[in-house]
Amino acid sequence: MFEAFYASAWQHPLALWLAALAGAAVCLARRDLHASVRRYGLALTALSLCDAWLTADPVFGIGALPAAFASAVPLFFVLAGDFRFLLLWEAATPDGAIAIGARGVVRTAALTAIVPILAQLATAGREPRVLFLVYELAFCALTAALLRWHPNARALPWVRAVSRFVLLYYGLWAAADILLLATGADLGYGLRVIPNLLYYGGLTAAIARCAPAPRAAGAPH
Repeated sequence: MFEAFYASAWQHPLALWLAALAGAAVCLARRDLHASVRRYGLALTALSLCDAWLTADPVFGIGALPAAFASAVPLFFVLAGDFRFLLLWEAATPDGAIAIGARGVVRTAALTAIVPILAQLATAGREPRVLFLVYELAFCALTAALLRWHPNARALPWVRAVSRFVLLYYGLWAAADILLLATGADLGYGLRVIPNLLYYGGLTAAIARCAPAPRAAGAPH
């Protein structure tokens, strides 16, 4: 039952589209959010909507992607999904804004490459579910390392809060894949739906909820 729902259009893309739109609604509902964070949240919503659409099988309105794009498109969205979170560590400011610069983008791209490269090297020739699990655990380790050692960790408590949210959905993905690998239980697919929703819409909502309101001009520090 859970596997059938997981593979259906009801979950992917429909439920994921609804999650993305719910995240946008949270972002728009917060009136004291810095404009740069609101723009970022809406950009993430657009990314999530495209991700859920173009990584569905078949793609709604298109059908099966050509062979040249069948692997490249999902890989792009996996990397973009990690990049959108990791960029906060380089571009977020203590006063609740996001200031994106070329140097921060380059550093974020380097961080984004670490986990996929390690996962591919560690799982060469293994089944895809093992690759998923290693990727998930490695990303949890990377996030934990950022929380502990990133130079901006103390200055950005709101990004630390968002990072703990990311650990939640990556941890749930890992738990579901451990269950599937160990037992093959159908419940594993049901469990995977929860982090999917958190990934496509929850991250945008978490950023909007955790970002501090910008200080008014002349307000005491």
